[in-house]
Amino acid sequence: MDAARTTSFFDLYRNYTIYVVVSWLPINMLVGFAVGTVGKLNEGLYTVLYFIGAFVIFWLAYKVLKSASSRGVGFQFSWQTMVLVSWTNPKVWLTLPAGYLAANFTGNLILDVFLFFVVGLPFFFAGVYLWGMIGRQGAKIAKGKLAWFNAFLLAGFGCYLLYQGLWAMGLRVS
Repeated sequence: MDAARTTSFFDLYRNYTIYVVVSWLPINMLVGFAVGTVGKLNEGLYTVLYFIGAFVIFWLAYKVLKSASSRGVGFQFSWQTMVLVSWTNPKVWLTLPAGYLAANFTGNLILDVFLFFVVGLPFFFAGVYLWGMIGRQGAKIAKGKLAWFNAFLLAGFGCYLLYQGLWAMGLRVS
């Protein structure tokens, strides 16, 4: 949030747009290709990805709740920083495959990955806009309250991934 206070909207959007093109699209395509390759080697590994993704999402929910008590944590917002964070963050590499599996639009994984990327763009840019607006209005007051809401959403997605993993294993949950 501190970066949103000290960075103009133009710079936020310029940096984020560069980041999306030079980093987020290549990461999506690379991880999608890897998931497709692994899936061709062993179909059962797709199912494992549901469980890995679910547990990483649950861990993120826990970390979001713990972050409500963090103060004074910030970083310099630039596309270079975001590229570095994305390419070195294991959460990105562990959660994207579960997202692709959950967003099975066409049955063709590479096309699904591209659609996942394109469909997400309006949400990503809306999120950056809201992040910039909330950051400018001093959202530190609301951080603890939003942390519970965000953790709840993450936990819900984690439960969905667990359900999908069980369903893929043939264990019908009713």
